[in-house]
Amino acid sequence: MTAPPHIAYSGEGAGARRPLRMPHGAVIAGILRILGDGKPRATQDLLHDGIARGLFPPQMGIVPIDQALRQYLERQSHNVRRPAIVRDPDHRFRANHPRDDWPEPRTRPQFRPPSPTSLAALDAARATSTGRDPAAFERAVCTLFESLGFLASHLGGNVAPDGYIDAPLGPLSYRVILECKTGPNKGSVAIPNPAEPARYREPYGAQACAIVGPAYRSAATLSGELHAHGVSAWTIDDLEALVHADLDLHAMRPLFAPGFAEDALADVLWEHEHGRAKRVAVIAQMLESVGLREQRLVANPSDAPRLTIEAATLCVNEALADADSDARCERADVEAAFAWLTSPLVHKAVWTDDARDAIVIVSPAAGEPTHATR
Repeated sequence: MTAPPHIAYSGEGAGARRPLRMPHGAVIAGILRILGDGKPRATQDLLHDGIARGLFPPQMGIVPIDQALRQYLERQSHNVRRPAIVRDPDHRFRANHPRDDWPEPRTRPQFRPPSPTSLAALDAARATSTGRDPAAFERAVCTLFESLGFLASHLGGNVAPDGYIDAPLGPLSYRVILECKTGPNKGSVAIPNPAEPARYREPYGAQACAIVGPAYRSAATLSGELHAHGVSAWTIDDLEALVHADLDLHAMRPLFAPGFAEDALADVLWEHEHGRAKRVAVIAQMLESVGLREQRLVANPSDAPRLTIEAATLCVNEALADADSDARCERADVEAAFAWLTSPLVHKAVWTDDARDAIVIVSPAAGEPTHATR
């Protein structure tokens, strides 16, 4: 997954040399990339990993890391926005999301790049967001959401919202009222007025409301208003992150919860990167290896152990411990791994009988030999 420009949770740094005196913003951006794996780190570890990845210059010391983190946390203590970095009681730092103690799977899901249509619509939205033609910005925003799979309707005027978008998901469909605000003077919206789109929620049968603008002033005041009126606030940077995120319409639904879309988007992307999909992938990978190994070691099929949910849970937890991981799997994730392995489209395992309470591995895992060796 390509890291959105302002939600830098993953990815390796470029190898280009940087000056020794890095601005604190660049240091924090580098730290966010390092912490993107979900593991907490001490400042010395941040420095070591940052230099190894090319995020910090080789001659950099620990002082810029300490200063940047101290000033960042001091600023965030006076800010209504949720900090991206937090400090644990053991004085290590981590991304402000659930820890990820799971090892990396052998292969990662492939994500589609943004479509040319979405990128063109994003450029149009950015260009018109600070212009003096509000209707042009409204149309550009509707076109952008349409390029992502929504059904978009542009309205405008004094007695209607600027537009609304529908997610065609059958019984899970939802509608979002859109109110677009340009910032022609200083590139930001001074008075977003979340109450404006909220008044159209019921008349238009919408489940959510959103304001879209280049940026917003007075975040403290706006935060309270957003939650009071049940409205989400989107910036152009948020739209850019969405374009690059490769999310389906169902996964986008939480992004329209009251509050800043940036925070909701960070949570959704973290779950996609570090959540259940990753856990199930790791469990399936471990079961392929363990199951195939045990099947090859058994001389008499009648003596073969059954790879049940309970047995698989024990095997995976032992493998996690052997990998020095503090993670432990849950039954529901093992069941999901069984379902994936036995799917006709995957066919890496089959059920032993109609009771469907145990499986055998029929396809070697990636990197496994295709013949038995004794």
